[in-house]
This record gives sequence, structure tokens and C-alpha cells, in this order.
Amino acid sequence: MVIYRLPYSSEAIRIDGDSVTRLHSIDELRGRKGFVMIPYDLEAGHDILLFEGVPQLSSIPQQSTSSHQHPTLATQNPTQYATAYSAFINALQKGEFKKLVLSRTSEWKWNGKEDKLMEAFYRACSLYPRMMIYLAQIPGEGAWMGCTPEILVSGSGNHYRTMALAGTMSVPETMPVKNIVWSDKNRKEQEIVADYIRESITPYARIIEEEGPYTSRAGQLVHLKTEFHLAPMPSEMDHSIFNSKLSILNLIKALHPTPAVCGLPAKEAAAFIRENEGYDRSYYSGVVGMLDEEHETNLFVNLRCGHFLGDKTTLYAGGGILKDSNLGAEWNETNWKMNTILQTL
Repeated sequence: MVIYRLPYSSEAIRIDGDSVTRLHSIDELRGRKGFVMIPYDLEAGHDILLFEGVPQLSSIPQQSTSSHQHPTLATQNPTQYATAYSAFINALQKGEFKKLVLSRTSEWKWNGKEDKLMEAFYRACSLYPRMMIYLAQIPGEGAWMGCTPEILVSGSGNHYRTMALAGTMSVPETMPVKNIVWSDKNRKEQEIVADYIRESITPYARIIEEEGPYTSRAGQLVHLKTEFHLAPMPSEMDHSIFNSKLSILNLIKALHPTPAVCGLPAKEAAAFIRENEGYDRSYYSGVVGMLDEEHETNLFVNLRCGHFLGDKTTLYAGGGILKDSNLGAEWNETNWKMNTILQTL
């Protein structure tokens, strides 16, 4: 079973099936539709999961936004994070990378059975109207739930959009967006991601409009965002964009993983993270959402997420590291992001 709620929607969409289709490459998704979960690192041995079935609209019952079952912290791993941070910052200061993304896990004890997970999903829908919320139950592997503000590819036909989302601050929700002042570090981080996306999509699409960067809210956090609106490249034989369409799979392969979850240069950063981060990201910072090339596709980067198995909840969060980053500030940022899920439990 998978259930998800798109940003600003008043209804959820649910897909029930007898099994989950497991694929091994993005190209195997061609011609198929359903809710997809693509792992962060396809070389780490995780399958692409495809939930196929008839999507059904599902109402969202009102939930109290206060917690009923408080989880208990089991592990936090500050030493592992500090060790990885040292390797990351050294590589950045040597000029080997423009940016790296360091993430970590935190384990909690929470006896959330199926009904409690559904309550958490509905509570997330109430708490975070601007985010895409999903809950995916995988036979034999527990469940994943996430609250993500970042679109990878969204749209249909001749018009799609993607975004660069980077830079993070925790500010009171009462503070007007116009009063928020961003540091040079956050602005530089966002600029790096936006430049990469422009370059990556150019072979596959025309950028017909670019908006930003501007401040975007995501729960108790704010980010810098640049949106890109895309159209197909005119064919050599016919210069009308309306006789061609974008290849969603090409866009996924070009964008995933973005520097917002990996780093630059991308290929070298992915290898460095695999060697030095100290754990397997699994589906965290991968891709989740509805894939339907014939109608409407809504794919998101799997951020602010958790894996639920038995009474163990593993939360994931990360942040962009530049050569002038600060260890304490980066650790705090991951705590802010993990709090997104904790508030739903």
C-alpha cells in the first residue's frame, strides 16, 4: 500500500496492490506507471520499487497536531558524524569539490503499528500543507514515510518543472519572508545547485522560464528556491514544440542525484560520499512519487523521511557542506530536519 498527498491538496491518493514490482534500472520504468521509489545510489544494491494499481482518492481526516506516542531516542551517532564531517571539510578545503552533502541517521524507539503510522501520515498532512507527504508499506521491509518540499520533475505533456532547493534556516513561522536575511554560505550553496540544474537539463529541454531565487517555507524551516519551467526541444524536422514531448526518464537520469543531496562534481562527489559518509542511505535522498508519462508525473526528492521496521524508526537528514561550513551549525540543521518527522509521531 502507498498513500500520498500532493502539496496544497485537500485529498490523498491511495494505491493498494498485492505486491511491489522490483526493477534494477531507470530505463526499466519506460512505459510503466505507478508510485515509484528510486534509491539514492543505484549501485548500492537497492531495487527500484514500483507500486502499481488503480489510484483511488482518499479523504484526509482531521488529526490533532500534538503527539500521542512520544518516541524515545536510541542512537544519535555524533562521533561518526564528526569523523565524516572532518573528511568532507578537508576535501572541500583542498579544492577537490565545490560542494558535498553530508547526511546521517538517528534511531528512535516507537511502537507505531499500521494504524499509528496512518495517524502520523494524516498528522503530517495537517502540519505541512506545502509539502508532499507519503507513506509506503513494503512487504517484509516495514514502511517509509516522508515530508518533502523538493520537486525533482513535475508536470505533463509539453510543460514540466524542476527546482533548485538549497540553503536552510530555522525561523519562527510568524517572521515575514521579506525579513529573512540569508548568509553568503546559503546563497552560494543555492547558486551551485541552480547552475548544475541549468546545465544538466539543457540537452533535454528548453528552459522557458526561471523564477528565483526566493525564500520558500517548509514547516518550521525556510529554504532558497529557484524554479525552472521546461518545454521540449523543437525537433530538427519540425520546429514546433507541440509535436514533441519531454522524456521523463531522461530528465530523471540527468537530475538524480542533484547537488542538493550529493555534491559537485557530481560523479566524483557520489563516489566520495559512498566511501566516507559511513552508512547506506537506502531510499533517503532518492526519488519518490507518481510516474505517469501519458498523463501527469509528480516526482519528489525523498527528504525529511524515516524508515519504520518493528519498533525501530530510523530518521534521515543531511545538509550541504562548503569549505567555510561549521560543524555545530550543520549538526543542528540535521536535527531541525529530523524534527519534521518526529512532530508527526
